[in-house]
Amino acid sequence: MRQANVQSICVSEDFNSSVEALSLKEKFFKDSNLLKVFVGIHPQFAAVSANLRLFEGLFQSKLDFIAGIGEIGLDPTYANLDPDTTLGIQKIVFEKMLHLAEMYDKPVSLHSRRSVNDILEILPSYKIRNAVFHWYDGNKSNLKRINDKGYFVSFGPYLLYSNDKHTLLKESDINLILIETDGPVKYKNCFDGALTSPSLVVTVVYFASVLLKKSFDELSEILYDNSTRFLR
Repeated sequence: MRQANVQSICVSEDFNSSVEALSLKEKFFKDSNLLKVFVGIHPQFAAVSANLRLFEGLFQSKLDFIAGIGEIGLDPTYANLDPDTTLGIQKIVFEKMLHLAEMYDKPVSLHSRRSVNDILEILPSYKIRNAVFHWYDGNKSNLKRINDKGYFVSFGPYLLYSNDKHTLLKESDINLILIETDGPVKYKNCFDGALTSPSLVVTVVYFASVLLKKSFDELSEILYDNSTRFLR
């Protein structure tokens, strides 16, 4: 990251990974803006709601190192896989995260698989200045609702081999697009199972620039401006 001068957001999924992300920030990037930390409880881990008090204590004690809240949201998939991770429990945790975001004026990264409608019903109830529907996988109708409310959507390496994502990218408000890797994960097709790193963002930006018929430099400037506005 230092050699390539790539600024990255490290997004957490539960109390422990939030602690780990903050430790990375304090140990290696305390005086650098190259790493920004989001802390949060992912819907997959909502059943461990006893950690909410611990999480809030961590949040308040490390406020200066926290750039945003995420990954948070709703996902009925986990309710089906684990009877303890009901949508009701997920909503309690999700709304607690939104409450903290509102109280401390932090942007949020949203997990919205199969739950875009539900999230769009809840989110406007809170004064959240900036939100991104990360790895957006909804339909065009909801995409318009998201952009109309001034929320961002993000696209990752799957953009290179998914025709559906090509369409969604082109339908998005270009001033509300963000790029991500969602790493470290492995991607199929043209990536042949390669593990992602922050540098892969360059590839995604290039391909997006081709789809949007912009030069690489022009789209890079737009995305940088979008990211700056999202993070404030």
